[in-house]
Amino acid sequence: MVKSEKTSGSYSSTDVYEDEIDLRDLLLVLWKWRKLILAIFLVSLLIGAVYSFAVSPVYQVQAKISIGSFESETNSTQPKMTPETAKEILLSSDLQEEAWGAGTNAEGLNVEIVADTNILEITLDTNDPQQGEVLLNKLINFFDEREGVRYERSKELINNDLQRTEEELQEVNKSIKQTRELLDKLSKAGLSSTSEIQQIGLLDSLSRFTEQREKLLEKKLESEQKLNSIEGIKVLEKPEAPSSPVRPRKKMNITVAGVLGLMVGVFVAFTVDYFRRNPFVLRG
Repeated sequence: MVKSEKTSGSYSSTDVYEDEIDLRDLLLVLWKWRKLILAIFLVSLLIGAVYSFAVSPVYQVQAKISIGSFESETNSTQPKMTPETAKEILLSSDLQEEAWGAGTNAEGLNVEIVADTNILEITLDTNDPQQGEVLLNKLINFFDEREGVRYERSKELINNDLQRTEEELQEVNKSIKQTRELLDKLSKAGLSSTSEIQQIGLLDSLSRFTEQREKLLEKKLESEQKLNSIEGIKVLEKPEAPSSPVRPRKKMNITVAGVLGLMVGVFVAFTVDYFRRNPFVLRG
């Protein structure tokens, strides 16, 4: 039993010794080929730096708008304005040609919908931040003008509906007043079989007029609420020319190039060392 314990102890110490030898060999290989590793590392850094400074910088002009909330005409062929519809319109070639003219490159234009809102975030990637600011302003202005017509039309329809309701309400109030006056006259004149029949008819008319007035008041309130709730397009954040580019990310590019260069250098060092120790001989 004691002998087996000693044997296992000797095995563990041997394993540790072999691990130390392997680690030392690895470090010796790295030290032996340190110049090669350093050369590959520096070349990678140089390539990353040259690429980062040679590539044209890309600036991102940003804007944020609210498309508002309003309904289209009942018989209109145009779709209801939703964030998805607004996004399609902004990205459409028709609006871009109308705002920028034919041939303008709009590949860098992107529109994102803020979740659960009517807000759109519009970005334009460009090499010229001042020009990007001008282009994005033009696009938003043309979109506002086009959809502003629909907003004004929607507002006009609600106003017209509200005006008709108020006119009908005035007529009903007038009828109620006249009916009550007739009832007062009949009550003062005394009841007869004829006047009693007339009074029943007037009471029935008064009930119908009162019910009609309640419906008109509800309709008026609904129209007023619609009028107060509708909103046109609003620019929440105007486009501004940024001072710093979003691409290329010079520090990140150089760092990544350095790490990759170091990894490649270590791999090449071990590969070269292996074939130096184990030369490959071609046999005829």
